[in-house]
Amino acid sequence: MTTSMWIGVVGFIILVLLIFSRIWIGFAMIGVGFIGLFALKGFGFATGVLGSEPFTQATAYELICMPTFCIMGSVIVDCGMSDKLYNAAKAFVGHIRGGLGMATVAACGVFAAICGNSQITAMTLGKVAYPEMVKHGYDESIAAGGIAAGGGIGIMIPPSVGFILYGMLTEQSIGKLFICGLIPGILQVVMFCAVFYIIARIRPEKAPRSEKTTMKQKFSSLKGIWSTLILIIIMLGGIYGGFYTATEAGAIGAVGSIIIAFATKTLTWKRLWIDVVEGARMSAAVLILLIGAKVFLRFITASGLATYLTNIIIGLDVSKYVILFFVFILYLILGAVFDIMAGLMLTIPFLFPIMTAIGFDPFWFGVFVVAMMELGEITPPIGLTIFILSDAVKLPVAKVYKGVVPFICASFLFILILCVFPKIALLLI
Repeated sequence: MTTSMWIGVVGFIILVLLIFSRIWIGFAMIGVGFIGLFALKGFGFATGVLGSEPFTQATAYELICMPTFCIMGSVIVDCGMSDKLYNAAKAFVGHIRGGLGMATVAACGVFAAICGNSQITAMTLGKVAYPEMVKHGYDESIAAGGIAAGGGIGIMIPPSVGFILYGMLTEQSIGKLFICGLIPGILQVVMFCAVFYIIARIRPEKAPRSEKTTMKQKFSSLKGIWSTLILIIIMLGGIYGGFYTATEAGAIGAVGSIIIAFATKTLTWKRLWIDVVEGARMSAAVLILLIGAKVFLRFITASGLATYLTNIIIGLDVSKYVILFFVFILYLILGAVFDIMAGLMLTIPFLFPIMTAIGFDPFWFGVFVVAMMELGEITPPIGLTIFILSDAVKLPVAKVYKGVVPFICASFLFILILCVFPKIALLLI
């Protein structure tokens, strides 16, 4: 290894130490990347990168979809859509073994299509579904575990914050990534519903049946969700049909949700302003992460470390699936020790060129990465979604972790299926 490569290794180690010291990863990446570029290329080059990357990322057309999707999700939450989605799902499948759990997962899947954020999905549905499930005799841990796992689907089913970040880091089409996430997201909904059914068969006292509803009650429950379903169809149908980009779909979704909310008198101007500010806040946080990742990537590229590692791994006389297995283990460990989002921002610039060079489709790898993000958000001992849900439903974290174990096993099986049958993710593109 050359001197510049060793500088890259030292910079990476320092960055990891800063992250474990609880310094925000965006600023840590900017600082380490700038100092590393200064050491390798000089002060003028380093300041040039630090001056150009923030402008480049801030003016990126693709980033516009971040605040618009956030605004749409916040407006829909304000409209009480989560209650209506859950009640509709409960009316149709609540009487089946484990039906309320299935209704919760189904509601999470639909809510994910208008939110794109795991924590918001889990927190919102948790406040609605958890008391109802416990009231009907569901075990507290199983109920909370199912909601946490179902909330994770929020970053698989489009629109997805995870796909937006991956697309911007790797310069892949966000619209195509959204399309790739649809079938895997639906498959996850089915598999998590199956977990509830199996639990109900083995331990019926933990997931009892709910009361059966009439056909009239079933169709009556759909009245409250028609507007949102139309919004989802228009937004995602336009992306899949090629009528407009994901960025334009975000704007259509945001404007459409605001019109619907004011038409149904469920939104005030004051609340709309709060939703807009929240969308801007989330986008600013992501922007800093992206700037940091790009500056740090410029440093690693300049050091030659990324090319060196890529050549070593490509030269290994092993199957590409052996390498994928080690990437899986890496993300499993990262998800267990700190925020998986930070781990992905740190590793994607390294791993993406390696995984594509050894033959993995970049869009398939994006789905794999998002699936690992989901798993990381419910994996002990960190599991950000677990902590947020625990606070929302006032249940000890240990009990939520206990209930989420069967769904973690289902997630392992899902990732295995995704690896064995990659066409699941690529079928629609």
